[in-house]
Amino acid sequence: LYTFHVVRLSKFARNTTPIKLAAVKATWEAILSFVLVGALVMLANSGIELDGIGNFIVDTGKDITKFAATFADGMTSGTIDASTLQTGAVAILWTGWVTCAYTIYAQSFGQSRVGPTDANLIYTFQPIFTALFAYVLIYTF
Repeated sequence: LYTFHVVRLSKFARNTTPIKLAAVKATWEAILSFVLVGALVMLANSGIELDGIGNFIVDTGKDITKFAATFADGMTSGTIDASTLQTGAVAILWTGWVTCAYTIYAQSFGQSRVGPTDANLIYTFQPIFTALFAYVLIYTF
């Protein structure tokens, strides 16, 4: 399935700028994430009881609802202080900008210069590079 994404990205990456591709992809990911969270919350509040993976999905929606209620209570009662909010905001920005937006941009930039076959070969080596990087980090510190 990911190969189809690589082939389509290679087609579009040659015709537009990486920043435009990254912006469109990130926007769609955000929209679909909001839709998914909304669907999970609606399913959790519907009262439907499911088995197996369905139970996991309902429980996830309940956890989201509980988190939102706890966060709202903490904000209104003042039990969440500014330093906690600041730390959370930094984590959210790091996750959004560096681990998501930058990687989307970097992939679009790279694939505008490399064909889909070469890109898939490079992506295939990711587990090997990860293991080597982990080995170097573990045994140097």
